[in-house]
Amino acid sequence: MKNIDIKKLANFGIAYERNKNEKYFLNAWWSDLKGNNIKEATIGEYILFNIQMNPKIVPKDSVINITLKDWDGLVNPDDKIELIALKNSAKDKSFHTLNTVKTDWNGKASVQIYLGEGFLPFIYNDGGVEIELYFECIYYDKNKNKYETLDLPINKNDYLTVYEKETLITILVELPHSKETGWGAKGLAGHSAMAIGQKYFDYGPNKNKGKYFERDYDYDFNNDGDKDDVVELKNPDFMFSPGQSWWGTHIARRKNIDISEVTLDMVFDHIKLHWKNDKTSIYGEVHKIEFFATKSEGEKMIQWWENRYQYLKAYSVFPWEGEQCTTTVKTAIQYAYPFSLLKDAKNQIKDEIQAPGGLLKELKYFVSTSKKHFNMPAKDSIIKFESKDFIGN
Repeated sequence: MKNIDIKKLANFGIAYERNKNEKYFLNAWWSDLKGNNIKEATIGEYILFNIQMNPKIVPKDSVINITLKDWDGLVNPDDKIELIALKNSAKDKSFHTLNTVKTDWNGKASVQIYLGEGFLPFIYNDGGVEIELYFECIYYDKNKNKYETLDLPINKNDYLTVYEKETLITILVELPHSKETGWGAKGLAGHSAMAIGQKYFDYGPNKNKGKYFERDYDYDFNNDGDKDDVVELKNPDFMFSPGQSWWGTHIARRKNIDISEVTLDMVFDHIKLHWKNDKTSIYGEVHKIEFFATKSEGEKMIQWWENRYQYLKAYSVFPWEGEQCTTTVKTAIQYAYPFSLLKDAKNQIKDEIQAPGGLLKELKYFVSTSKKHFNMPAKDSIIKFESKDFIGN
């Protein structure tokens, strides 16, 4: 009697059972629009979800019911995410809920998804870093009056991880020179500035005497109860003056460009210049602090600064009179990272911070909040040491 290969026999039996109880769903995967398989994507991208049905038992134009879900782990119920699509017909340009797809001749069905800002609340609710997407799929076989329901892709490791793109945040802090005294030593001789990507922002006093239209600054300079006057300021100084960009104004004048065109790289070049010969007055130690924020966090900071540049308000070293370089940088950061009582809240900064030195101490505890650099400590580096030829004022 010939020896029987039990392994082959078992495999045959398994194959036989599979043929006997054929499955409707064979496979599913995520891809980019070029057909490349993906497991990650960022907000703002177009992607495809692909389903491969069994073409032997699933005819062309078969309908698959689909529900996009955000996997929340084993404890919490998964969130349903409603997809909206354009009907895109000659007669009907209205929108409708996308909850079905149809198969082609080969049993394949695909749905294109735009990962727009509507996905952001789901990311925030999941901790602010990422979500993992899959589809609950249902197929109904009319001939056999049979349903098959499956979460796809089958393997959870193949769910699509979606997160925001990141933005590099750069904070520049010039500390007062060690030989400074008085107001200069308290912080007035230093400076705080920041950039979101290459977009640069800072704030300082406009010490030029002249006439200023209150409405341009959204500030009542003469305290008469309105902001409609053209007011002449004869002695504006660091105690009280109209606000303006500080290093940004100097660079724009030097290059004969608009302040909005000043970039972070231009500021780095400006800092390298000699404080006296090139008339920059940057003679203190300058720190560069870098961390990564999500794109939406960066956009919040930009939004705050653009509003401040539209209405420059008043500058003053006294916080009850106006704003200054450090308070504006602090507030822009707080706009992206508002106060929270949560123990693991990221990048909290105290309201009482008024001087560059205090800001630098706070920033040493900052971390990146983007997916790729999550929780990585902020990097602090000295890009200019205090000038040895400064002897004090």
